[in-house]
Amino acid sequence: MKLEELISGKSNGETITIGKASLPVSALKKYMADGYVHIRPYETEGAFSLWGKTCTGCFTEDQIRERA
Repeated sequence: MKLEELISGKSNGETITIGKASLPVSALKKYMADGYVHIRPYETEGAFSLWGKTCTGCFTEDQIRERA
């Protein structure tokens, strides 16, 4: 999923649901500013894979929430 499409039209105070997690839009915008373009949930591990042209990472829901 593309981050830009997920947060399009959303404000920083809102959240979006991906899988079983509710993630803050403000945190996802910060990941986009860092160069991440895509997000993929891994529900069994409770993690999310984020990647872009020059970066990749795996983050838990709590780690993403901390960026908000």
